[in-house]
Amino acid sequence: MNQFLIPRKTVAGLIVILSVWGCSGGNERLYFSSLSDGWAQHEEIEFLFSPEKINHPTNLYIYLRNDNDYPFSNIHLITTLKTPIGETLIDTLSYSMATPDGEWIGQGYWIHENKLWYKEAYRFSAVGEYRLGIRPAMRHNEQAKSIEVLKGITEVGIGIEEIQAEQ
Repeated sequence: MNQFLIPRKTVAGLIVILSVWGCSGGNERLYFSSLSDGWAQHEEIEFLFSPEKINHPTNLYIYLRNDNDYPFSNIHLITTLKTPIGETLIDTLSYSMATPDGEWIGQGYWIHENKLWYKEAYRFSAVGEYRLGIRPAMRHNEQAKSIEVLKGITEVGIGIEEIQAEQ
C-alpha cells in the first residue's frame, strides 16, 4: 500500500491561507441578534449603525438563520428604516425560504442561513446613526390573527456592503 504523507508545516500553512482567504471575501459589515425560543411577532429587532460613506451605493441585506423547526416555506417581514434627519422608510417584504418540494434554500445543514436582498444600491443621504427595525408579519392562511411566536428562527441579522467601483 502506498502512503502519501503531507508535512505538518504544509498542512498548517494551508489552514492559515484558507482561513485568511475565507475571511477576506468582501467589505460587508454584519450585525446579528440571536433568538433563544423563536421570534415573537410583536418583537421588533433593532439594528443601529452609521454608514461609512454618504451618497455612495450600498447593498443592504437581511440575514435569517432558521433550523428545521421553522414551519413555513416563506416569511413576511416589516422593516422600518429611520434616518438621522427624521425620515422613515417602511417596507413589507416577502421571501421564499424553501423550494416547492420542501428543501431549504439557505446554506447550511442544521442551521440554514438566508441572505436576502433588502435594498440594492441604496444611498445613505445623511451622516449619523441609522436605525433599522425588523419584525415578522406571519399568519396562517385564511386567518387574520398573527402567529404569536415563529418557531425555528434562531438569528436575524443585517449586512451592509459598499459597492466597489469597477477598476
